[in-house]
Amino acid sequence: MYTGTKAATGSAVTAGAAAGIANASYVYLGAVAAAEAAGLTGAAATTSALATLGGGAVAAGGGGMAAGVMAVASAAAWPAAAVAVTVFGGYKLYKWLR
Repeated sequence: MYTGTKAATGSAVTAGAAAGIANASYVYLGAVAAAEAAGLTGAAATTSALATLGGGAVAAGGGGMAAGVMAVASAAAWPAAAVAVTVFGGYKLYKWLR
């Protein structure tokens, strides 16, 4: 692997990870803000936020906290993959056109 390709791969992964972390933070913090507005703090706010993102409590027919964790994880994964593929694809296109 050439040095330029290694650098482009590292840049793509770093940019993708940053985008994914930012998106997951926005999703999770929005749910936590709603839980805290309801008067919950600490572990109760976290539990409520994850259950809200998961579609509600399992007893009420939702996915519960497990589905909430999946929602946060997918909120991080999709932007990370999209940005990484776009950055690396742009680099490869640049090299091909050059």
